[in-house]
Amino acid sequence: MLRTRPHGMPEAQIHGAAAGLHLMITFEARCTDVDLAAAAFDRGVKVQPLSWHCQKPHRTGLVLGYAASPVGTIEQGISMLGQSYRDLQRAVMIKGPAARRAGE
Repeated sequence: MLRTRPHGMPEAQIHGAAAGLHLMITFEARCTDVDLAAAAFDRGVKVQPLSWHCQKPHRTGLVLGYAASPVGTIEQGISMLGQSYRDLQRAVMIKGPAARRAGE
């Protein structure tokens, strides 16, 4: 999982590799982490928005659990996460951030 950064997210930074069960990925985005988590879930990938775990301002990010998943499943999930990110970024560019938040 550490070798695989979601395609289309070259600025993504991976944190917490030594922690064991979860990783945190932070990135610059035009969308919220909640929107990205929802878009990933729509593709069958369950991640948690980093904002659910923060009390102070923070970079946009996700918490990814990987303890009970085979490597192939993780790689497929990372690929779908990258697709979700690209699609959501494209939608925000076309419709604008207010349209995405309104659910359009």
